[in-house]
Amino acid sequence: DFSVQVNRGSGNAGIHAIQIVGTVIPEVKLIDVIHDAVADTTELVWESVPGQVFEIAKSLDLRGDPAMWPRILTGIQAGPGETTSLVVDVAAAEAEAFYKVFQIPAPPLFEDDFETDTGWVAIVNDALGNTNWERGSPNGTTGPLTGADGSANAWSTNLGDFGVDSDISLRSPAVDLTSVAAAELTFEAFRDGDGFGEFASVRFLRASDLLLLGEEVAIDMTFFDAGWVSQTVPVVVEAIGESVVIEFNFISDSSPDAFSGLSIDNVRMASP
Repeated sequence: DFSVQVNRGSGNAGIHAIQIVGTVIPEVKLIDVIHDAVADTTELVWESVPGQVFEIAKSLDLRGDPAMWPRILTGIQAGPGETTSLVVDVAAAEAEAFYKVFQIPAPPLFEDDFETDTGWVAIVNDALGNTNWERGSPNGTTGPLTGADGSANAWSTNLGDFGVDSDISLRSPAVDLTSVAAAELTFEAFRDGDGFGEFASVRFLRASDLLLLGEEVAIDMTFFDAGWVSQTVPVVVEAIGESVVIEFNFISDSSPDAFSGLSIDNVRMASP
């Protein structure tokens, strides 16, 4: 992050000093400071990427931890290009002022704990219908008996044991990725199969026509989980700039098994 000192003393309004605060390579890199003497305004310009969020703090005396300075602007969305600019002061009466720009965590692009029905769609792709994605409390022979963190609901490949020769998909509501430069999908998974006869993956589909964007990402079903395990999947570059649907796919072989298959919970997509 950086701070900027603006001095208006002795009738000479202008930039007195620029002070870099923090690490050698600041998280927020200052590009320019533009002072309009006629309008008595100060504009800050800094490097950014779409999807980032910032806030600006101000101090009159540099006292205290800059993290505790009063925020004068919050929730600033990054510009569409490589920089963001903002006028931070208009006709201020103070002789000098200090500003600091902070990058803050952006709100998630999508988040669902499955405790309510938010419009996910379960699809059976095979002809037998032995398995489908079901939302509720898992209750297989093995595997989870609750959602992640003891919650009431998860999506599971049947709430009991999964069936043979199954090919099923679970699709999310549309997620808007049109204004971000990158995104990351995280979710909790409970993998409970025989370790070789099941296949699962994550796909990103274009919301308008359900076209597959990029390559599907495999969920390693060779693991036999003893509890819920967090999974992280970088969103494929082909999905960035699109409105997308997240699809979880599960396939089983013809061997009958007393396992619950795959359960997922706490799906979240955010800019890294």
